[in-house]
Amino acid sequence: MRPARLASLLLILPALVFSAQAAPLRCDFRYAPPEWQASICLPDDPHKTLVDKSGQLLYDYHRGGREFGTRVWVEVADGTAWKHQQLFSPRVPIVQTTYEAAGLKIVQEAFAVTAPSQKSPGGARDDVLLVQVANTSTEPRPLKPRLVVDTVLPFQFSPGDHQALIGHHQSLRASLAMTGIAAGKETRRVIQLDTITVPPGKTSAFAVFYGGGQGDGSAPLGRALSARQAAVAYWQHAPLPWDRVQVPDPAIQALLDSSVRNIWQAREIKKHLPAFQVGPTCYRGLWVVDGAFLLEAAAMLGAGDQARGGVAYELTYQKPDGRIEVMKNYSKENGIVLWTCVRHAQLTQDKAWLESQWPKLERIAEYIQRLRQESLKDNTPLDDGLIPPGFIDGGLDGNGQPEYSNTHWNLVGLRAFIKAARWLGKTETADAWQREYDDFLAAFRKAEARDLRKDSHGNLYLPILMGDAGGKQLPQRAQWTFCHAVYPGQVFDQSDPMVAGNLAMLQATEREGMVYGTGWDPTGIWNYFASFYGHAWLWQGNGRKAAEVLYAFANHAAPVLDWREEQSLRGQPFRKVGDMPHNWASAEFIRLTVHLLALDRGDELHLLEGMPAEWLAAGMKTELRGVATPFGPLQLVVQVAADGKTATLRVASLGENCEAVVVHLPGGGRRRIPPRQGGTITFQVGRGR
Repeated sequence: MRPARLASLLLILPALVFSAQAAPLRCDFRYAPPEWQASICLPDDPHKTLVDKSGQLLYDYHRGGREFGTRVWVEVADGTAWKHQQLFSPRVPIVQTTYEAAGLKIVQEAFAVTAPSQKSPGGARDDVLLVQVANTSTEPRPLKPRLVVDTVLPFQFSPGDHQALIGHHQSLRASLAMTGIAAGKETRRVIQLDTITVPPGKTSAFAVFYGGGQGDGSAPLGRALSARQAAVAYWQHAPLPWDRVQVPDPAIQALLDSSVRNIWQAREIKKHLPAFQVGPTCYRGLWVVDGAFLLEAAAMLGAGDQARGGVAYELTYQKPDGRIEVMKNYSKENGIVLWTCVRHAQLTQDKAWLESQWPKLERIAEYIQRLRQESLKDNTPLDDGLIPPGFIDGGLDGNGQPEYSNTHWNLVGLRAFIKAARWLGKTETADAWQREYDDFLAAFRKAEARDLRKDSHGNLYLPILMGDAGGKQLPQRAQWTFCHAVYPGQVFDQSDPMVAGNLAMLQATEREGMVYGTGWDPTGIWNYFASFYGHAWLWQGNGRKAAEVLYAFANHAAPVLDWREEQSLRGQPFRKVGDMPHNWASAEFIRLTVHLLALDRGDELHLLEGMPAEWLAAGMKTELRGVATPFGPLQLVVQVAADGKTATLRVASLGENCEAVVVHLPGGGRRRIPPRQGGTITFQVGRGR
């Protein structure tokens, strides 16, 4: 099939897919990983406590040659079997792990102390294991619980002190007396706790505290119960941007709420600024591309003031020659930061701030121009006029081979910079840089024509590696920057045959509803690539496909409502790749959900383009409450009638820079709402009851 013909077919796919109405979309976590971790720390907390699937507390990441240098857990009885794990609620990170033994049901809750009055004797924050043991038998059950500490750090214990010390500064205490060391081998110590007897049909409880340094060793059960109550209240009223997005699918809503919480839990204050970090372990730091979308998600949710601090933190990495450098040989950071600043200014509607940053942005653009000049001097003609070889990421390192990933993002950044110049009225500057961009894009098109190749299905696609090297990798490897060049980059026209070919190639690789083998694990799933991929389909006009991808993304989350960066296919030997919780994933889930409902296309705002039909059943309600757009905060309500036949859409007025509000109807038609007035429309959604 000719590329142009393929592109034409892809443009009509939205109607075909919608009319076909495949299996209803449902989030049931069917592809959850077999292992997981959850974060229980506080927002901006320097102590990134994790709890694993088994209920163990995890500390001291990457210490002593181990993934976690310290693990702490409780053993209540012999023969105990793990049953399931969940959160108290999506907003309250109390991890509840349920076990069973003969005649016993055991529920362990792990959480962080939130109230200052509940801090440990040393004044630092504690983590708590609150264990409730229900006796389901008809006889009293005497139990001798054990407290297990597996640590590579120095360990001290004396029964008379009523506590164990780990690493000289972390204290382990319990509401039951510690009567002695029951066993100890290498790094693993088993501390015997005092006996408890649980009456038949009754429940008994005890608690363990970890953290805070040395004190008197006291750890009364009442303090644990009070701390739990305080933690629930704290999280339910935490000043996080809850409630901006409300959807009628409870499972999707749970993931949205958990994503907000996880982003703020991973964040830290650095250089007196909020650093929106990816995760609590191997990605506990600044990654500019991950950060770009974390910051966009925060701004979309109305936390633009906090996101601005994150943008300022990224700009502290600008070097004297103008470049942005967090990672070496990763020149795409320049384009990413240009896009980040421009998008932030759009979402916060703040021209004055953008103007104040303009000299920094000009220096970044000038550095991109110098990179293009350097490409003419390096030892290969393949990248002439583009960007010299650099680290690719997301599946390929590059090893100095000419590649498209850094070119993709610098095209995106330069395009955003030109758009910003026009927004600020810098017409001459914009015209000059437009000539540079046009030359840059022409060089890309010349290289693209040279490097296009076919996959095994006959799809014509552009590999990430240039020249002959492009045919030596899986076609889908590291195609994340291509997806970003489609959206949010908007580098290519919707009718571009290369875009159609690349998306067809990616679709041919799908397993479990996700693109397979595109990340670091060539036999696994890169979870949040789903958002890059879904956004590309949405931008191309296939909203139903984008909604399907959102649900595939959701179904790869863990029961504790978070994602690992990459995971194996279900039924395959499990391989761990990356951090967990991975909060670029959290940001992407928020972004894709919002953009299914509201997506800015140039000077128009398009609504409901990817809204799942499943959200339009009788009585359902969907809301965006002040979600930031380039046209100002968006107030949107979709209310389906009780009989399920019609829905009413209400949209509040938007800013003067919005030329049109375009509503995509379920049947495939479109309606318009005056942007300055807002308005209400009613449309058909189903046959009713």
